[in-house]
Order: sequence, then structure tokens, then C-alpha cells
Amino acid sequence: MTMPRNSDALIAELVGDLEPVKPLRFGAGMAATLAAATLSSAVVIALFGLRPDWLEGRVNPMHLLATGLYLGLALAATVTVVVMSRPQVGSDYSGWRWAAAMTGLLPVAGLIVGISRGRDMLSAETMRHGGECLVLGGGASLLVFAMLVLWLRRGAPTAPDRAGLVAGVAAGAFGIFAFSLHCPDNDIVHIGIWHSTVVLAMAGLGRITVPRLIRW
Repeated sequence: MTMPRNSDALIAELVGDLEPVKPLRFGAGMAATLAAATLSSAVVIALFGLRPDWLEGRVNPMHLLATGLYLGLALAATVTVVVMSRPQVGSDYSGWRWAAAMTGLLPVAGLIVGISRGRDMLSAETMRHGGECLVLGGGASLLVFAMLVLWLRRGAPTAPDRAGLVAGVAAGAFGIFAFSLHCPDNDIVHIGIWHSTVVLAMAGLGRITVPRLIRW
């Protein structure tokens, strides 16, 4: 018959090989992500230049509104991702949805106006310019995306699929914000459809790839 082991000895054996882990700090996660977003914006400006109207000291209201909404969504989604990396009982992960709902008015308005214009929405020049923003805006999202994935890997998100989706939203919103500093187009159709597509594409990428990268 096996004698029961001393509980203190058993606990000591179980934790003997464990090493202390530095806790994740909310401020550090936000700072790292904002640094990546700032670097992405600087690279966009260095490679493509700043919008002409900004260089002349003018601001277009439509551009200012849309850019502000994308930035707000990026910040709200980033806060959610950083919080999700260090789960706690009672944590609320839904705050970013309000920012997403407001930003979602842009593609809705873009589609309504675009449909009213008919075939002009699908002209060769419109598609070319839109595709350019999609590709370059997506490229500007990758550094932030990588930073958020690394942060999630250091943590322990309990819902990797949701964490990946929100990380993609944050990265895409930061990416199109960065490229909007260059894109001279103020048309609601272009901004609502093509700029929003960057956010949707990165959200899909995050939802598909991140759960496989942050298993623990």
C-alpha cells in the first residue's frame, strides 16, 4: 500500500522547476503599440509624403472626421487587446464595439453614395486608386499587428479567436490612419469603402491566424 506523501513536499516538487514571470503591464502594452503605430506613420510620410492640403495648412472636414474615427477605433481596439492579454474576473471586452459602430457609418455612407453614382463607383481609375490604398494601408498595418500578436503571446487570452479579431481591427485601423496622412482623397465613397476594407481585411487575417500563434 502506498503511503500518502507529505503535502508540503509534493507542492515543493510541483513548483520546483517554475520560474517567476514578470506580469504584463497595461501601460507597457499601450506604449509598445503606440510606438509601432507612430513608426508606421513616420514610414508612410517618409516614403509617400504628407497630404498636400496639410502641407498648405488646410484641413478637409470629411478627411478629418474619417481619420479621427479610424484613430478612435484603433485606440479602443488596442485597449481591448491589451486587457485581453491579462484576463481578470469581471473584465469587459466590449468597449471597442462602440467605436466600431461609429466607424461603421463610413462604409454605409460610402455604399449609399456610391450606388447613387452608378457605374462611376467601378471605374478603372477608382478601382486602381482604391486597390492602392488597400495594399499600402494593409502594409502599414503589419508592424502594429506583429506587436499585438507578440503581446498576446506573452499573455494568456482566454478567447484567442476574439483576441485575434480585435487585434486585426486595431492594426487595420492604425494602418489606414497612417496611410490617410498621405492619401489625398476626401471622397466618402473612397474612404468609406476602400479605407474600411483595410480594417475588415486585417480583422479577418487576425481572426484566422492569431489563434494558431498564441496557443498556451
